[in-house]
Amino acid sequence: MYSKILKGLLLGLCIAAVAMISWAPNSLAGEGNLDQQVQELIEQNQALTDRLMQVEHQLSGMKAAPETEHAGAKSVLGHIEDSIHIHGLLEVGAAYHSTDMNDGYGGYQHDSDISMTTVELGIEAEINDWVNAEMVLLYEDPSGAIQIYDDIKDETDFEVDEAFITIGNAEETPAFLKAGKMYVPFGALLTHFPDDPGIDSPLTLLLGETNEKALLIGAEYAGFTVCGYVFNGDVEEADGDGDNVIESYGFDANYAFEDETQDMDLLVGGSYISNIADSDWIEEVGEHYYGVDEVEDYVGAAAAYLHFGIVGFFFDAEYMASTDHLDTILGDAGKPTVWNIEAGYNYNWWRNLEIALQYAGSDDCGFLGLPRDRYGINFNQEIFDNTVVSVGYLYDEYDGDDALDRNTRDLVFGQLAVEF
Repeated sequence: MYSKILKGLLLGLCIAAVAMISWAPNSLAGEGNLDQQVQELIEQNQALTDRLMQVEHQLSGMKAAPETEHAGAKSVLGHIEDSIHIHGLLEVGAAYHSTDMNDGYGGYQHDSDISMTTVELGIEAEINDWVNAEMVLLYEDPSGAIQIYDDIKDETDFEVDEAFITIGNAEETPAFLKAGKMYVPFGALLTHFPDDPGIDSPLTLLLGETNEKALLIGAEYAGFTVCGYVFNGDVEEADGDGDNVIESYGFDANYAFEDETQDMDLLVGGSYISNIADSDWIEEVGEHYYGVDEVEDYVGAAAAYLHFGIVGFFFDAEYMASTDHLDTILGDAGKPTVWNIEAGYNYNWWRNLEIALQYAGSDDCGFLGLPRDRYGINFNQEIFDNTVVSVGYLYDEYDGDDALDRNTRDLVFGQLAVEF
């Protein structure tokens, strides 16, 4: 716009100069300076043209600078958006349970609670084509139904739940490496029920979930995944002379298949871990309730799992068992064993409604507070995108060796979960 104004002024001055020459030729001739004045006008015109070009150059620089700054800022934001991903989970739960205690232990007990069962925030960064980093911050409020021992019934701090580095590039090689704080792959922990401590965790999760600082090496090819890992567990052998060394290990192998055209998917696999006493629940109960943080000998455990889904129907089955008797300084704890079987259907009547039936149970898990038999039903209704309401019921039957001398328990629960 400024250049147009200057060009207009320049054109006006030239027209005025020519008019002056044409209107007063006699005066100019009389002075004998016509040629000199014409030359001066030409020089002035050239000077104005040069100045106009300088102004245009300055205006172009002024316009380009903000565009360059904006492009740079846009480039940085685009890089962050492409390489850093943030996800989160919020769960609010409510539970009511009525427990029939064995004779002499108070008859029926009734409890209810509302808790912020889960607050989870995860950050994943793609460093380059070969390196990824991930961190998960987690807060859990276990004040609901699963906390069976008063001395460990407490809210957790907002802490680092997982933090690990992954090295691998699936387009170049099937091999990968993970190092850091993670849940080592023992079992698949399959469930369609709420799986947080504020409601009631699956039995397979309680026996098998193990969070450790570990080094894992694996490979994935054509649906097959195999991996092995090592870590230094917190539960040591009693005759280990206080050794603090990396001597626990495990591995997992599975095959996954999905056919979207047939609406079918499959997962089948197996796992092994060398010290089942290092599972989070066994370690927590042993330390806080029994005052035990050692075992006579490391005892391994094996797991097998299966998931099959077709046209909305699904079937899940998982089994975990220690390979030998778990002996502590308090004596033989038996061979802890758990299983979980679920079946159901996804029905998209308005938004997706998932209906799940469950049968689960355990052997030699009374000291862990796990029921002998469990029957349940659960409804997961999507009400908005990434927003699910769950309502369900569980009925538990206990053996005579239950740590709290319970006979049966009825549990009704509800949960609102939002994921982003």
